Amino acid sequence: MVCPACKSTEFNQQQTKGIGKVYSFTKIHISSEEFKHLTPYYIVVVDLDSGDRVTGRIKEEILINDAVELLSYEEDVYTFSRV
Repeated sequence: MVCPACKSTEFNQQQTKGIGKVYSFTKIHISSEEFKHLTPYYIVVVDLDSGDRVTGRIKEEILINDAVELLSYEEDVYTFSRV
């Protein structure tokens, strides 16, 4: 991961409520063997209420501006659910 503003590769973790809105998404129908059990699923870009923007995964059907909540962060992946 690289900061788009300063190009730093050092980051600090911070707590957030993990609530936000879908900014963008794409639906994955065909995946690698590693993620085949998840298909179909969505990759989402979420604008969190804290002002941060993160990329994650969600199983449910979603639309732009849908409210979502962070369920987990495991193996460097944010997993969201509709609110």
